[in-house]
Parts: sequence; C-alpha cells; structure tokens
Amino acid sequence: MMSPGAVRGHLSPLGRPTARPGPQLDCEPVGNLTANRALRTVRLRRRPMSRRTILRIWKGARRRRRVGDGPSRESAPWRTNSMRLKSHRLRMALAAAAGVGVGAALIGVPSAHAAAGCQVTYTVTNQWPGGFGTNVSVNNLGDPVNGWKLTWSFGGGQTISQLWNGSYTQSGAQVTVSDAGYNASIPTGGSTSFGFNGTLSGSANPVPTDFVLNGTPCTGTVTTSPSPSPSPSPSPSASVSPSASPSASPSVSPSVSPSASPSPSVSPSGNSTAWQDGKFVVDVPNVVRRSNIVLSKANTSSAQFVPLGNGTLGAPAWGGGGFTAQLNRNDTFPDRKSPGQVAIPGLSRLTGASDFKGYFDLYDGTLYESGGGMTLKAYVRADTSQLVVDVTGADPNSSQTAQVKLWSPRNPRAEASGSVATLSESWTDGGTWASGQTFGTMAGVSAGGRNVRASNPDSRTAQVSFQPNSDGSFRVIVVSPGWKGGNALTTATGLLGTDLTRGSADLAASTLSWWHDYWNSVGLIKITSGDGSGEYFENMRTLYLYAIAASNRDTLPGTQAGEANLFNVGQDTQPWYPAGYWFWNLRMMIQANLSAGAFSMNTPMFALYRTNLSNIAAWTAARYPGHEGICVPETMRFNGNGSWYSGNESCDSTIAPSYNSQTVTSGAEIGLWIWQTYLATDDRAFLSANYPVMRDSAKFLLSHAKAGSDGLLHTHSNAHETQWSINDPITDVAAMQALFPVTVQAAQTLGVDSDLVGRLQTAIPKIRPLPRTDFGQTQVLSPSSDSAGNDMLALSAQPTAAKHNVENLGLEPVWPYNLIGDSGNQSDLAKRTFSHRSYITETDWSFDALHAARLGLGNDMRTALIANVNKYQVFPNGFASWDPSKLTNPYLEQLGVTAAAVTEGLVQDYDGTLRIAPGWPSTWNADGTVYIQHKGKAHVQIRNGTLVTVAVEAGADGTITVRNPWPGQDVTVVNGGGTTVLANQTGATIAIPAQAGTSYLIQRASNPTTSLPYWPVGGSPATTAKHLGSRSIGL
Repeated sequence: MMSPGAVRGHLSPLGRPTARPGPQLDCEPVGNLTANRALRTVRLRRRPMSRRTILRIWKGARRRRRVGDGPSRESAPWRTNSMRLKSHRLRMALAAAAGVGVGAALIGVPSAHAAAGCQVTYTVTNQWPGGFGTNVSVNNLGDPVNGWKLTWSFGGGQTISQLWNGSYTQSGAQVTVSDAGYNASIPTGGSTSFGFNGTLSGSANPVPTDFVLNGTPCTGTVTTSPSPSPSPSPSPSASVSPSASPSASPSVSPSVSPSASPSPSVSPSGNSTAWQDGKFVVDVPNVVRRSNIVLSKANTSSAQFVPLGNGTLGAPAWGGGGFTAQLNRNDTFPDRKSPGQVAIPGLSRLTGASDFKGYFDLYDGTLYESGGGMTLKAYVRADTSQLVVDVTGADPNSSQTAQVKLWSPRNPRAEASGSVATLSESWTDGGTWASGQTFGTMAGVSAGGRNVRASNPDSRTAQVSFQPNSDGSFRVIVVSPGWKGGNALTTATGLLGTDLTRGSADLAASTLSWWHDYWNSVGLIKITSGDGSGEYFENMRTLYLYAIAASNRDTLPGTQAGEANLFNVGQDTQPWYPAGYWFWNLRMMIQANLSAGAFSMNTPMFALYRTNLSNIAAWTAARYPGHEGICVPETMRFNGNGSWYSGNESCDSTIAPSYNSQTVTSGAEIGLWIWQTYLATDDRAFLSANYPVMRDSAKFLLSHAKAGSDGLLHTHSNAHETQWSINDPITDVAAMQALFPVTVQAAQTLGVDSDLVGRLQTAIPKIRPLPRTDFGQTQVLSPSSDSAGNDMLALSAQPTAAKHNVENLGLEPVWPYNLIGDSGNQSDLAKRTFSHRSYITETDWSFDALHAARLGLGNDMRTALIANVNKYQVFPNGFASWDPSKLTNPYLEQLGVTAAAVTEGLVQDYDGTLRIAPGWPSTWNADGTVYIQHKGKAHVQIRNGTLVTVAVEAGADGTITVRNPWPGQDVTVVNGGGTTVLANQTGATIAIPAQAGTSYLIQRASNPTTSLPYWPVGGSPATTAKHLGSRSIGL
C-alpha cells in the first residue's frame, strides 16, 4: 500500500500455427468434397512423361528456332504459337519429371504480341464450420508480368474476409485480387502466391475454375495477343504497402490462423535493400502482424486480457466465465468509473475446448478465437462506441445470455424493454476547485439471434436472453457512449440501429479501414536478433503503437498517470488520483508518437493544457503569487488546477514543501514538445494555437529566476519530486536553457511578443551552467572540473539535500531537454552521469534506456530494456505494473519508454542534425522508418552491425543536415530517380539540398546500396508467444 504522502512514481511505503497442406490431388476440379476435408486442389489430368519424351520435345523446339536468333526465348516476340506450345510442353514435362504438380489453369498477361500463360494452384489449407483458409499460387509460363490482377467467381456463396500478400475486392461472387506492389513482377517461369480466409454460406465449398489473369482466361495454354497491355499496378509507396480493401472484413477466425508466408517467401542470400525506385517498400500488414498476441490457450485470467479499444472506449477482454470484458471510458471524471463488465457465459464451450486457439490481430484491431466447433470475433468499432462479439458454431437450440454488470456500491438505473437492457447513472463533479460538470456512465446490451428478451435480474445487471440463429451464429453488441444523463433505452436503441442484423463484413469494414489506414501511416521498425530480444522489443513497440491509438483519441489523454486507464480490469479500482494527470508519466509517449509519425495521438495531450490555460493562470495567481505567466501543475486536475489532497498540491508556494508544490518546470517541458511538434509537422496553425503555453511558461520562469551576486540567474524550487525546495535544481536550469531560445524562435516565427523576445534574449546568457558534483554526490563542483573526468551532473546546487524519489534528474538535460547528445559539448560529462546514476531500473517508467539511446550507448539501451521488462512487465499482453504484485491496473508507460528508446536508438534529429543508428545495439538487425523534422522520414536497414540502407524522404524544401553514417568514408547521395545529387562527401556532416516530395539515398561510394539486390521488408504473422526471460507476450 502507498503511504498517504505517496505521489505517482514514488518509492513510498496470439497463436497462428502454419496450416499443414495435405497431399496434392492429380485430378479434375471437384466441387463436392466433404466440408471437413482439409485440402482441395485444382489439377490438370496428365500422364507422366518419360525422359525420352522430354528430350524429343526439347529437340523439336530447338529445330524450329530461327537461325541466328538473338533474343532469348523468353523475350523473342516473333516466336510462333507452335513454338510457344512446344516450349510450354517442355516446361510442363520438366515439371512433371521433377514431381511438381501442374495447376488447373494457365494465366496470361496480354501485351502487344506477347506470350501469355500461367498456372494456378488453388489449395484449401483448412476448413471449419462456417469458414475456410486457402492458398493460391500463380506460376507465370508466358512473358514477364509487371503488375497483375487475378479474377475468378465463387460458386458456393463464399466470401473473402481476410487476404495477405495482395489486396482484393469482391462484388457478389466476383473476386479480383491485385498484387501487393512488392510482388507485382513475375518473371517467365517465376511464381507468386497469396492466401486468404473466407466465410461459407453453407457446408459446400466448391473450388473455382474460371481464373483470369489481366483479362486472359486461364486455359492451360500459352497464347499470343495483340491487345494493348493493361496499366501496371502503381509501384508501392514509400514505407507503405497496399492494404486489404476495407470492403470486406475479417471473418471469425479459423481454428488455425492464416499461415501467410513472408512476401516474398525466400530472401536472397547476403545483404539486400528494400529501397527501389526511390521508395522504401514495406509489407505493412505482415510486419505489423509479426507482433500479434498469440493465445495457445484461453486467457481465463483478467491479467491476461486482450486490449480492445477505439481510443475513447476500452474493453479489455479475457476468457474467464466464457467471455468477459470490462468497459472503460475516459470521460467518467473525477473517479474514472467503469460502465460495467460484460459477460457471455455461453462461450465457455469455446474457451474451455481442448482445441482452443486465438490471436489478437493488431493490424485489424480484432480478437479471433476458435474451439469446440465455435468461433469468435470481437472488436471495439472505430466509428462508434460499440463492443461487437460475433460468434458462429453455437448450438442453435441452446439458451444464451449476455450481461452488463456493476458492483457495490454503484447504484445505477437498470432498465429493460424488448431486446435492449441498460444500466446508467450520472453525477456532478463538485467541491472546491472542481469543474461543476456532469459526468456519468451508460451501457446497453442486445443480441442478434432468435427470441431475444431483455431483463434486469437485479438492480446492477442488464441482460439479454436469446437463442442463436438457426445456423448457430449470434452477435452481441454492447454500447457505451459518453453519458451525462437522459433516456438510456432510447439512446442505446438508437446506437444499435440495424447493426445487430448487418453482415459481419459490412459491420466491421469501417473498423478495418481505420486500423489499416493507421498502420499504413506510422513508421514501423522490424528487429531481428540471434537471442530473440530484438523481436521482443519490436513486439513491444508495435503493441505500444496499437495501445496508444486504442486509448488516446478522446478530447483528453486516455492515460493519466502512466496507466493504461482504458484497459483497467479492476472494476473501479484506481491506484492514484484519477482526476489528475502526471506529465512526467506522459512525456515518453509524446516522444514515441512524434518519432512514429502518430502526431494525432498527441493532440489530447496538448489540448489538456491549451484548453485549461485560463484555469492554470488562475491557480498560479492564487497559489504561486508574485509571478507572471503560468506554473503548470505537475499533477494537474483535468480542469486545470493543482489540487489533490491537502498538503500535496502542485505549483503551490503557499504550503510546506512537498512532492510537487515547488515543481515549476512542467510547463517548460510541454512548451518544448510544442516546438518539437512544430518542427516535425511545419504546422503553423498548431504552433499558433499552442504558443501561449510556451509564452506563459517562459514568463513564469523569467519572473521566478533572480540575479545573484555572480550576475547569473538562480532559482529556488524543487528538483522535480526528488529534492524539495533547494537552490538551482538542475530541472530549472535545463528548462531555462532549453525553453528560452525556442520561445524566441516561436515568437519570431509567428511575428508576436517582441518585448518578450527581448527579455528572453537578455536572460539567455545569464542562465547559470548545469550543476556538477563528484561521483559520491557530496561536493559542489564547477565546469572547470570536467577536464579531469571525475565529475557528473548534479541534481541541484545542494547535492546532499534529502531525496524523496528515484529520478535520475542529472540526465534530464540529455532527454527531454535536448541539450546534450552522443557527441559534442558536455557529452562525456553526461555519459559519466549515466554510468554513475543513482537509480537503475527503479520503476517501470525508468528512462535508462532512453537516456542510453540519446548518448549513443546502444548496448546499454538493450540492457536497460531487458532489465526493466524482467522486473515490471507482468501482463502477458506487453503491459507493465508499477507494483508487480498488483494485476488490475496495467501501465502504458513502460511500453512508451520502449517505443521511444527504440526509435531514438535508430534515428535522431532533435537538434536539426540527422543521426543514423547513433544508439543501436550491435547485435540487433533493423529495418525501420522514423519520422524526422519538416514532414520527412528516414529509412534505415542494419545487418550485423553494418548500415545497409540509409535514405530520407523530404517533406519540405530546404537543407537536410545528416551526420555522415560512415565517418571518414566517401559518400554519395542520389535522388529517387537515380541522379547523383552529391558526390565525394567525406566530411563529418552532409548537407542535402532537398526538395519536398523527393527521396534521397545516402550510400558509400565503395559499396553502394544500389548494387544490392532488392528485397522488401516483410514478415509473417506471429504463430507462438514470444518470451524474454520470465516474461512473455502471448500465452
């Protein structure tokens, strides 16, 4: 238990096993195989050929070739159909002799007098009640193909629900599958493949036979065509591969998950590059799905929850009692009460089955499970406040229930009418410094099935009873909107609309579209390593990017003290001050979001302070009198004041010193993040809207600092929460050194506050140096001690003052204040401070890894990440607990530090100089994209400690300054069209004259990236849980 004086952060007292294909059938297409057959294959009937026959065909083909022909047989446009058929027969014969099955259809690519022909092998890899999985292989027997579309018609009402290695559309029975960009080219004799999951309208699953490629029917012959070539598919965009069309949603998962092979399936030996034609090509769906949460057994404990959410409504779900999910919203202040827990006990047959399988698909934002002949698909819709649970395979004659339940002492209004039941309550946020606003919770439940009846078994339960549909399917929808009172039944009924009877694909389409667009907009980082640690932290970063999007799309942040508040599973339990926000525990998320290009995920963070500016000013005037501007409370109530319990207020000089009573630098740090965001986005409107926070925070520090006898500015306040009421805390000094110059730049950019600019420019040279001390932290030292190498950065000018928390404040100038980096001024001093820091892995939010990355200590970053995970990551979904003994309130802050550290280790440009892999572990390979200043991106590939690909995309005109990735070596820069922009660059930095929308490849002259074979960044969906020491992601 925490002591009454404890403040947030103090030390006070999924499985996708690859489906096994069955034997190939040497027969004509058959459509009436039994439903439980695991394999269906289209084949042509053909007798085996002897080697003599093969040789005769080959000799005949040679005799028919023209004398002196120059082009190869693949490119000769003058060959006759007879010759093509002979060549085709030879290839077929060689395939037969080698034991390779011959597909049912030959698919051709029409071009001017081009040879067209290919074979298709359509294999049903798995089938279950209501669904199936299929792999399709396309082998090109004609001229080379560059861009393809394969079409066919289903004959049994099948519907594609999820497809990989391509994109698709379906209209009725007609299906069109297009290449994924990276697999657009199929050379003569080459092949490509894709796979998909589908749903069945009945038990029949006839195999399609009418395959057509680029307009040419698949007849099993090679033909010529004078028709014009179709337009090739667009080349893949940088860092983003085409995603599956949102016109159809993923169906309920099969008993085994899609066995999507990497695309392409076999990489070239040696190094390769994903850079092609000025683009960095990534198979986004499969790279994201490398980090799926795999469940090889049911997650029956609440601590094993899967984090379903849409950014405003969270529904952590687990398999206890069949299916349970807790509803959480971000607008139930001041106590963050839950709208209730959802229970569907009839799903115990699924979760208790011996063949249970499940996985949480991050790319879809959807949970898929199967077992006992049943399947489940659950997700929170991206476009409305609904939890959707789709089920198939239930006993049509069974009785089912779905409930939303609350607990004592909650006292909701319970109502039921027809097929809808609700629980609702509202209250007023009252008291001193309260908002006076009305808040509340509401949850409504209904089901799609037969004989649906709503009831309230007790005053805290809303229930629907029903039977599944005649085919064994049913749907449960729970609605939980923002609530301030009103008619709950009318509201719930309106939110449900016709959604209980809409098609599964139609209902899920908008959610799939949102998540797919999101993943295609952020920078992904793939990591591989010999010991699996790289893959583990790739998984954690990808989980972070999911979790922040699933919890931080509301008006205010969805995490208030580093917790993952929308994924709370402890009913109404809140370990801290649920009405307040700790900026210390949000900062790492702002960094992670910026680096990933997830700029909108920071919008609620900035809105919290911008919209409360007048309230913060009123609090400052009352509680920190005699100052200009604003003192932003470190623990700030959602309505903009520093109240908590008596004696522990923030930004309050009228009370005795305490954790945050004299912490005065939170506003300065927020101001720095505003400036960093402007540099990243060039969004002048954003800067204009948020500049007042920068301005007023700078004014406060100006009025707070007093000139000393040495002519320098000094302050008396807290060194954050660790030292209280002391002289010259390092946080104050760093805040002034960092904030004052950028506030000047912001004001000049906007053309405002010339008087303030003058005052700041006068103050900047008077800011004192960062405080120093010895390694024992007993002496006050000056910068002159640096040369001896025996000093470190101190917490304050009083290094022996009592310590109340475990913050390594000596490293704050490194990050987040951006004053010291991996080289240059004071870098060695900061590295000594890191080596002699007082607190190592002391909290789940420990910034050790992030500081190591910024200082260029890549292996130390890896060590710190591993240590922190092994101590605090107690949830098998990647979340941590500040107190590992408590498993009801997961924390997002550890994932945030991990995500920020990984990106900072790979790419940094906080000061305008782009650094490539400055703090990357030597044993990790990487393929990644990091967003950089001025709407740009940096793409990096590392193999065995060597940079393989370094490229940048310019988002604006101007000079991109890059630290030479290969110090002292001759470097050239070519643009996306292959034109040399800079040559013979051997200096420490390279200045690229960039144009917006142009990409630039930076390469060694002695070993150019352009000489490497092309290979896109790909992956395969996770099939097993990942493990790191005693910790895991998945079950």
